[in-house]
Amino acid sequence: MQIEETDDEVEQIPDNGNAHERTLVYTLAKPPPLSITITAALQHILMCLPASLAIPFIVADGICAEYDSPIRTTLFSSSLFMCGVCTILQTALGVRLPILQGPSSVFLPVILAVQKSDSWKCVDSVHVTAPIYGNNTTTSPNVSSATTNPILLTQDEKLKQLSGSIMAASLVEILIGGTGLVGRLLRCVGPITVAPTIALIGLSLYKIPIRYSKSSWELSLTGSVLVVVFALYLGHVKIPVPTRANCKNRGKSNGKLRGVRLFQLLPVLMSILAVWAISGILTYTNVFPSDPDHHRFRARADAKSKLIHMSPWFYLPYPGQFGLPSFNLPLCIGFMATFFASLIESVGDYYAAAKACEVDAPPYNAVNRGILLEGIGGLISGAVGVGNVTTSYSANIAAMTLTKTANRYILICAGFIMVLFSVVGKFGAVLATIPDPALGGALAVIYGMLVSLGLSTLQYVNLNSPRNLLILGLAFFVGILVPEWIDRYPDVIRTGSKEADSVLKVALGTPMFLGGVIAIILDNTTRGSRKDRGIDAWQVRACQNEVTSDMDDNSNSTTYDWSWTTALYQYLPCCSKLPFMPAYDKHVGCTVENANIPMIIFSHSD
Repeated sequence: MQIEETDDEVEQIPDNGNAHERTLVYTLAKPPPLSITITAALQHILMCLPASLAIPFIVADGICAEYDSPIRTTLFSSSLFMCGVCTILQTALGVRLPILQGPSSVFLPVILAVQKSDSWKCVDSVHVTAPIYGNNTTTSPNVSSATTNPILLTQDEKLKQLSGSIMAASLVEILIGGTGLVGRLLRCVGPITVAPTIALIGLSLYKIPIRYSKSSWELSLTGSVLVVVFALYLGHVKIPVPTRANCKNRGKSNGKLRGVRLFQLLPVLMSILAVWAISGILTYTNVFPSDPDHHRFRARADAKSKLIHMSPWFYLPYPGQFGLPSFNLPLCIGFMATFFASLIESVGDYYAAAKACEVDAPPYNAVNRGILLEGIGGLISGAVGVGNVTTSYSANIAAMTLTKTANRYILICAGFIMVLFSVVGKFGAVLATIPDPALGGALAVIYGMLVSLGLSTLQYVNLNSPRNLLILGLAFFVGILVPEWIDRYPDVIRTGSKEADSVLKVALGTPMFLGGVIAIILDNTTRGSRKDRGIDAWQVRACQNEVTSDMDDNSNSTTYDWSWTTALYQYLPCCSKLPFMPAYDKHVGCTVENANIPMIIFSHSD
């Protein structure tokens, strides 16, 4: 039975002439109330918390840290601190879209591969449990004795090499973004390239919900069902909350309390909290075993309680906390290759975020600035010594479409909360104790939304064209086939150089990198009309948005530029020549090249 909403229940969004209907409740130009901002920020933090916890622990395994070593909590606090700092920088100064920055798992294969070198082997006869990456279980580091290998590196020395190699590799990304090379390359990117790149990001993450649901598929299924029920069936229900408008109407005799659609805005957070509570009840009644070796132990609410005791009350990360960074050439080469894979993934996330925010695609300077800030974030992360770098998180972008909240203040608030949690270590440790099934169920729905978000770009493409179908099918199939082949047969690639093998395995094992490269090459080297490729449809939309930019609060001049840009150019006009700075026309007072979608050179012809 279909439920219809009455007109007085639906907030009417004014028609400003855009080619598409705005469905967001809180847009970039319409910030939510403080209560909604904080709760939505917590929802984003909870979604990225599994990787924020798992990746630093995998890095700790890579440097042979003990299970109860304080260095684990130090890496976790430092990683969470850098996630907050980079999120604030990227959202406020970088691409200026609500994008959460978190630790990148793309760099893990390089760290796991370097464990096989003689100087990185673990000492003593302690068996180190192999960390799980995706659906892979990496081989345990070879056990070695200090007497037979006198050049073994200590934990601090390994972190120093990670830090120096990350800092050196980050300079490449800074160079690419600072010189505008990314913006120039985007001239070759069209809807046929964007669709498989974004969709493959979601498809490549399917192993994560499987891993987190392993301990209790019942709780994970409950979490997924709750997200669907909250978002689709209860999304129209309004719940009175203490907002500013309700406080003003409280003293009036005929004042009407305005409800907020909490189920629509916070379905993921409410699902996680509900499953967390159910897990607590089942833990208290001893439904789940207390044996840590049992596979259902991670479904317990107290499975990660040791993390609370291991985390300090107050800790402030600082550059050089593990010593002066050193350099490792194989690590640096591997990190450089992964930076290129992460770069393509980030650019795809920028387009996905723009689509989720219902604004034009980011212009050249915004993309350049976003990549530049990611490189700077990697440089700072290397200096702090977290052992990994931050990148954009695709699941949080899909969550904006699901929750209909796409405002940058939410992500800025999330950044400050993560900084606070990292400094007050006990708070962050409490959040890190969320049971795995509670996260697995919610992530399954979010990743599915991400796939559909990428596929929605194909609405501009002629899907009756054999050329387009061949390119899309090949990009999707190769993007899934080759990484799975590398996963099952990792020893097939033998070039004679361990560094080259590591680079090839990382590049060929990244689905969005493979699919994006295949799509961009075939789309630009084979014959096809602009109409069939979807270029003209994007051009029409951009031209319509350009005409209505004066009336649209979400125009490029307010989305990707800063309010103080004009004042800056009055004192330093040379800054407008930088490829990552907005280029303003002093007669028009708005962007010139920036107002258009970057992939297309527009000609106002029908």
